[in-house]
Amino acid sequence: MKKVLLYLASNSTFYTNLYKQIKNGFEEAGLEVIGGYSLLEEKELLQKIDDIKPYFVFEMNRCKNEIKKFPKDVIHICWLVDFWGRKHKDIEGSDILYCWTKSWVRPFLENSSNKNVLFLPPATSKEIYYPLKNQEKANDFLFLGHIPNPWNKNELEREIGYIHNKKIQFKDILPILESYIMNKNINVSCHDFLKQKNVLLNEEIDKTLEYDITSRTFRQVRRKNFIYAFCKNKSFNTSIFGTQNWNNYEEFKTFYRGFLDSPKRINEELSKSNILLHDGNYPHFRTFDAMAAKCCVAACEVPNSFGQVWESIGFEENIHFIKVNFFSNNIDFNKFKNKNLIIDIKENAYKKVLKEHLWVHRVQTILNDIKELK
Repeated sequence: MKKVLLYLASNSTFYTNLYKQIKNGFEEAGLEVIGGYSLLEEKELLQKIDDIKPYFVFEMNRCKNEIKKFPKDVIHICWLVDFWGRKHKDIEGSDILYCWTKSWVRPFLENSSNKNVLFLPPATSKEIYYPLKNQEKANDFLFLGHIPNPWNKNELEREIGYIHNKKIQFKDILPILESYIMNKNINVSCHDFLKQKNVLLNEEIDKTLEYDITSRTFRQVRRKNFIYAFCKNKSFNTSIFGTQNWNNYEEFKTFYRGFLDSPKRINEELSKSNILLHDGNYPHFRTFDAMAAKCCVAACEVPNSFGQVWESIGFEENIHFIKVNFFSNNIDFNKFKNKNLIIDIKENAYKKVLKEHLWVHRVQTILNDIKELK
């Protein structure tokens, strides 16, 4: 039996549970898995490779070039879920670089030396996420996820560059970034958009600032706008589960229900909810989990530059999910009142996920892609 070294990004509750699901997918495909929830130090990883002699090493977010003495004869696969404030050229060297959203593939091919850059979306586990019988629908809308804390004074007052030779602080570009995030028709990168607005960032910006500009701001703006649009509609009830950061936003305090610390509890909430809200530009772990539990997914519309994200993996609007015009100030809630439509979408998505989007399906894709390397 071939052996695989599998390491995810951290030992948080989320990754602890995710590791078990992915591990089961590898094992179902006939592989023996050794690994853990978080990345090893380089010396320890190299010793593992020497002891185990794996068929390949699969790591979340860490690329081959970040392990200086990685053996040339061992296949390294990086599954990129988070840039961690790095640029494309900082993430190189792996035999296969998988991006968890399709829109990341082309920029890597254009801005790095990576040759094998492929799309590998998340998946789910039918043993963990499944419909529970006789569950009353306690939530019309459900959101699962965290929100970054509001910016503090020090973060807002960081000096980051210039506009027309005048020094600016981070708080000065927040309105510019929000206009970028909330515009469906923009087809340039975040950094290029800032340049168009005459923002000249300092030559050297640290990873924290890079992350805040390209990731944290996006998550904060999208969730404040998208999720609150549902919360403020008094015709429906909305529940939010995630970290306690939600309590630091006055508008979300009455909708925050706490933290779900196990897949079992997540599955229970999905089964008690009619619709899961998804604010991302691409399918997420939670969207596949919801579909496996027969909870309808309402996903926000994505910017034009991202292309047909859901359609690229075989999902159709109003057949497998509902698309919400995130960029509109007036969301059309009529679809959510159509009970027959919701029932049909739940059933269609459930069948599709079980047929094509379990972890074993992703592993089969990986094994096929490795064969193409030979």
